[in-house]
Amino acid sequence: MQKDVTHRISYYLKKVALKSSIHPSKKHPRSHTFRNERLKLYKKLMHEQIRKEGY
Repeated sequence: MQKDVTHRISYYLKKVALKSSIHPSKKHPRSHTFRNERLKLYKKLMHEQIRKEGY
């Protein structure tokens, strides 16, 4: 099932907000180890889908 662009944008923003809610000097949880790489890839794919659908 292909997600709608609005769902992808809201998911991306939710994850970015979650990542930035942790204080920089605190140790991040283990699930955040590769979060930056996953968010970059998700953003790239999201922008490709936006271009493909012609928004």
